[in-house]
Amino acid sequence: MVDDREELEQVPWADLMAETDPEDRRRRTLYLAAGLLGAMVLGVLVARSWWSPASVPAIAPGTTLAGDDEVASSAVTVPDLTGLPLYSEADLMADPPDPAARAAVVRAEWFVTDYFTADLEPDGSAEVRAALPTGAVLPDFPQDGGEGISYVEWARAFDVEPAGDGEYLVSVAFRTLGAPPGRGFSRQPVRAVSVLVGVSDGGGATVLDLPSPIPLPAGPEPAPWPEETVDPPQQVVDVAAARASAWGSEPRISSAAQVGDIWRVVVTVADSVGNRWPLVVMVAG
Repeated sequence: MVDDREELEQVPWADLMAETDPEDRRRRTLYLAAGLLGAMVLGVLVARSWWSPASVPAIAPGTTLAGDDEVASSAVTVPDLTGLPLYSEADLMADPPDPAARAAVVRAEWFVTDYFTADLEPDGSAEVRAALPTGAVLPDFPQDGGEGISYVEWARAFDVEPAGDGEYLVSVAFRTLGAPPGRGFSRQPVRAVSVLVGVSDGGGATVLDLPSPIPLPAGPEPAPWPEETVDPPQQVVDVAAARASAWGSEPRISSAAQVGDIWRVVVTVADSVGNRWPLVVMVAG
């Protein structure tokens, strides 16, 4: 006799899950985490598209800002700045602000350095002559056979003034190191010349004439130094010595004077070759 009862087989899902490879479980976990993260990002984008902050009303110049009548005394008035000129960052940092004037300054300093340098250069004054107008009648230069040696130690422009259409008169101070025949170098006095420079629309600069001698401008009369005090407090001595040690070695207090709450301390400090240099250190005390 045939048995008509239906038999249902049970699938052991728990056992199958237990036998799953651990690598597969980790992979499913990463997929689930990525899905949740994507849903969160989508929710934030949707919320931002539907919500916008209230607009901030513009504040007119001269408007008084205050919370209520009780704090009216601490109200802030917005100043009217509409009449003031606006400068870009480049304008504020430029010195001088005119690009053509800056080009003239660079060319003048360069020319003075070459002009007053006379060494053993085989080309002699060729570079100096090339910097001047073509066809100009020029005298002999020390670079063409002079016996003395001269090097420009530094050259700095201290004034520039417009001198015509695209022309600038640049005042340059400089110092040379000179060596007469058979003798060593010595530092020469600081001198000054003015150089006429032309600047093109593209920023190119050309020297238009030989340097002209000018006097150095006189500086202001300095105020006398305060009278010296014999013994500054030990705390002041320690601070001055510590600050001077950042420059050199073996700091020694030479003198000190007090002006109000500030001590002016003169310290001598040794450099790497053994020379001791007097320096001043200001210490509050």
